[in-house]
Amino acid sequence: MPAAFALLAALALAQAAAPPPPPTDSFQPDPAWKPLDKDAKDIWFDPIGKRVVLRARVALQDGVLEHLLCRKGTKEHESVLATEAPPRLIHAGLLLTGATPGHPVRFDPKFEPPAGSAIAIDLEWEQGGVKKHADARDWVKDQASGQSLSRDWVFAGSELFPDPRTKAMIYAADDGDLFTVANFPASILDLPFRSSANDAERSYLAHPDRVPPRGTPVTISLKPRPVADRPPPR
Repeated sequence: MPAAFALLAALALAQAAAPPPPPTDSFQPDPAWKPLDKDAKDIWFDPIGKRVVLRARVALQDGVLEHLLCRKGTKEHESVLATEAPPRLIHAGLLLTGATPGHPVRFDPKFEPPAGSAIAIDLEWEQGGVKKHADARDWVKDQASGQSLSRDWVFAGSELFPDPRTKAMIYAADDGDLFTVANFPASILDLPFRSSANDAERSYLAHPDRVPPRGTPVTISLKPRPVADRPPPR
């Protein structure tokens, strides 16, 4: 009997130490989708659905957020998702959908919230061999109320400015601020109200019971939200 128990214990430890199986991912881009650049990864324009399609992976399942989506290799410690899609092509794709960029957050001489077309963000992934869907707002919750994010992101459009040395034009979102839940002048998509990035004031969390495990591949769909379907202002 002791030997049998020892064998069972060894098997249990081996199973506990084994890495989890990789997430299932049967994604294939639709042949009708158009690559926005022949060398770019993880981004297409769907001319039939008038939407941008991005590929990303879950970077953070539980924790305080500054981003819904960041550029891979930049701010994964505070972003639900990370993508290799080039930020400039995300901007270009949104223009193809008919979305209109407004402006990023402004702090001087007075605060002005980000503005631009409201963008619907839909998510699709596989879990246990089953395809699942979610509105991206349901992956973000208000720390104070515990409720899901109630407003859409808007197409703020980031900033373009010349490098003081080379004079080449710099697109600010290249540093990683793609879709944010804290106001950044570099954001492509931002929330249309004041949302601080200060540690003591950050108010949004990932929804751990809704966000799938870290590393899960996710397909992101972006398109302008019809005016009639937009949630009321907060």
